[in-house]
Amino acid sequence: MDNELINNDSDIETNDILDLACYVGKLILECGGETYRAEDIVDKICTHYGLRVSCFAILTSVLASVRGKENKFYTNIEKVKSRSINLEKISKISNLVRAIENYTFLEFSNEIKKIDTEKPYPFHSIILGNCLAAGAFAFFFNGDYKDCIASFMSGAIISFLIYYSNKLQINNFFINLSGGILSSITSYFFLQTGLITDISVSIISTLMLLVPGITFTNAIRDVIAGDLVSGISRGVEAFMVGTALAVGSGITLSIIKTMGGL
Repeated sequence: MDNELINNDSDIETNDILDLACYVGKLILECGGETYRAEDIVDKICTHYGLRVSCFAILTSVLASVRGKENKFYTNIEKVKSRSINLEKISKISNLVRAIENYTFLEFSNEIKKIDTEKPYPFHSIILGNCLAAGAFAFFFNGDYKDCIASFMSGAIISFLIYYSNKLQINNFFINLSGGILSSITSYFFLQTGLITDISVSIISTLMLLVPGITFTNAIRDVIAGDLVSGISRGVEAFMVGTALAVGSGITLSIIKTMGGL
């Protein structure tokens, strides 16, 4: 880093550095990143500005303590209130932190805020992506073009469910429970109209949109990295999501079968 950047950052308060570092770590967790990645980023930011840091991150919070330039200790906690999957934002933050020496503190802070406030993909793009994914899974599970059409339309319905449930801040367990129920009902509707002859392919293809694949993968990565608390927590979360999907679709199919629909 050149001398001009060093001079500009020489009067930055320790609290400001710690606050920014924890804020970035929180963003990583909110976007579905691993806890060890959040801890590593907090460590890199604080170390870059000459601070000795100890950071501990779990799924719901980031805790960091540093010894400042005045030989005093400072502590900050950032609460993670919501989590989603945004790998693009994680990638941008990671690349920015790797190039932190090219920015002053103010420039780096502004770039982080710019990334945080970026608008997600428009809703129509998300619907289209979910529909295409559900339709593709129908072929993957040996379905025909009719199963693909049914899964395509069911994917749109599930997209609306996720969108409005997130707006209402409904618990993920109930979102996935509702998703299992809704996918079974829509597949049964297409079976009754004669569009499909096998209800299972359409249901499974639609449920794949809700399967917590990234959560399960991150759970394994956290455990391998030694973050047992976060790894086990993510594993339990993935198990609960799978249970909600199974219970929702299973109860619905049982009711339909009892009524003589299958």
